[in-house]
Amino acid sequence: MAPSTDPLDQLAHALSDPTRRALWVAIGRRPGATTAELADGHPQVTRWAVMKHLAVLRRAGLIQTLPEGRRRRHYRDPRALEPLTGWLAANG
Repeated sequence: MAPSTDPLDQLAHALSDPTRRALWVAIGRRPGATTAELADGHPQVTRWAVMKHLAVLRRAGLIQTLPEGRRRRHYRDPRALEPLTGWLAANG
């Protein structure tokens, strides 16, 4: 089955994993954190796994990743939760 392209489904999927939620919180606390810094802050997860989790967050629109030389800096997208908050307002 192909992954959903519905923004709400992608948000729900991205936030359903505790490691991804922890990374999202970490990026909010430290905007511009590099992949290495995020991996160092989560020693129970390999750097490769952190990269895969960041890709899911990026596909869901929760973060933006900007290249800086060999590094990648990660930032939350302030509009990312709009589909979820809109759905909650309409259906809550």
